[in-house]
Amino acid sequence: MLISSEKIYKAADYLRLSKEDGDFSFSSKKAESDSISSQRKIIERFVAQQPDIELVAEYTDDGYTGTNFERPQFQKMMEAVKAGKINCIIVKDLSRFGREYIDAGRYIEKIFPQLGVRFIAVNDNYDSLKFSTSDSLIVPIKNFLNDSYCRDISIKVRSNFESRRRNGEFVSNYTPYGYLRAPDDKTQLVIDEVAGEVVRDIFRWKVEGMSPVTIAERLNARGVLSPSEHKRSLGINYKTAFQTNARSKWSPKSVIRILTNEVYTGVLIQGKRTTPNYKVKHTIIKDEQDWSRIEQAHEPIIQVREFELVQKLMQEDSRRASGSDTVYPLSGRVYCGTCGTLAKRYSVTNNGAKYAYYTCPNAKKDGSCEKRRISEKELESTVLAILQSEIKLILNMEQALNQIEELVWEHRETARLDKAIEVKSAEMQKCRTMKVSIYEDLQDGLISQEEFLQMKDGYSQQISEIEQDIGKLKKERAMIQDGVANRSGWLSQFREYQNLPSLSRASVVNLVDKIELYPDKKIRVVLRYQDQLANMVEFLREQDATKSVPKAEVS
Repeated sequence: MLISSEKIYKAADYLRLSKEDGDFSFSSKKAESDSISSQRKIIERFVAQQPDIELVAEYTDDGYTGTNFERPQFQKMMEAVKAGKINCIIVKDLSRFGREYIDAGRYIEKIFPQLGVRFIAVNDNYDSLKFSTSDSLIVPIKNFLNDSYCRDISIKVRSNFESRRRNGEFVSNYTPYGYLRAPDDKTQLVIDEVAGEVVRDIFRWKVEGMSPVTIAERLNARGVLSPSEHKRSLGINYKTAFQTNARSKWSPKSVIRILTNEVYTGVLIQGKRTTPNYKVKHTIIKDEQDWSRIEQAHEPIIQVREFELVQKLMQEDSRRASGSDTVYPLSGRVYCGTCGTLAKRYSVTNNGAKYAYYTCPNAKKDGSCEKRRISEKELESTVLAILQSEIKLILNMEQALNQIEELVWEHRETARLDKAIEVKSAEMQKCRTMKVSIYEDLQDGLISQEEFLQMKDGYSQQISEIEQDIGKLKKERAMIQDGVANRSGWLSQFREYQNLPSLSRASVVNLVDKIELYPDKKIRVVLRYQDQLANMVEFLREQDATKSVPKAEVS
């Protein structure tokens, strides 16, 4: 159908700019040439020379990709077209319209002609009213080139981000709660002292026996700003999918996210998520071995040993004492010495008085274990006495250790850790070998696809765990070589409680690995850091045998 030259077209100029258009162009003038203002001026100059076009509307998608047409202003413009308000669309060039050549071609060659819309790309010298057969080849080629450009930029962006992550740079949009961007280097994290102190409180309260629910309640009662509200108070335009109220509050989930986030130990983990390609925006979770993990990337808020302790506590019994914000001091620490089952706390009332005791649940359940019980009060008193004695003994050994040439101890500890690293490395190599061998088993038909995937995931998990163990051992060795192991390591836990007046939840979880119950009310307290303690005892005995040193009481 021929269109009369006297027809006046109601036109809209469509403007678009996204990050992909400027990320790699700041050294040139491309970013400026594609700016919204520049696009507007070019179109206005063009329209001024067209007597049959009247510019009646403008639609701008600033910050939206050209790889798809899910753009708010573009969709609004199409609604105006369908309503008959617009019958002409003008863009600076085809790349401003879209970079996905299939969809761009569908709009230009099918949808717009069906709707009677004149389409103009000024710098590409394309006008659908003056369509020629040569344009049928040129337009698809230009759209394809635009699509290829977008693909190339996507690859560069991914590569750039990956390189920056490997260099220990923080490249996420929002900093974790407790940290801010360094004023002189936006790619580095520094501690936000206000939020950092809240993080310390959250970890401390968990160690003291509080549940995430109780911690959230305490923070809200004290008027502490939630992570999102804190960011807004700093002028950061922050939005989260977890927020449900106009003014967000602390929730158990937000507390748990903090308690389980390794970033507070100085570890920077990035690149957990990705998209299949530049056209598909659906986010997928990458395998853990593909994450970017940088140790000591920034100053820690929480020490590694405290973080690891909290992770263990998250899996343990968290029942609170009646009328208390914290769990029972011995919760999750008492076991049956015979069958190894976690002992259970029972409470009974006798003559109006409450009585609590611990016993093996198997003895009460089906009689598969010996009947034995010990009152909570008696057990706590005994554990306290044992801890007081053991702390005194350990600190005496430390005093003896301090009188020995430091290099001798360092050599001993370094050798122990080197051996442990060697053993772990052999384990990891074995797992990697087995992981490779299952591919051959799959090819030979010895295992099914389902079995293969299950075994592959299992070996991958083992390798990841071993790598973490090796990292911890290497970190401990580095600390010893730096001469700080004894000052800030595991011995500091016992120094902190050297004058322990009473049993608390914090003292139990920091010092005790488990408490075993045996017949005749006999108990065994297994301290944390057993390997380190045993090594210290052996070392001191060896030193006693070779040279004269002040002797510590060692059992």
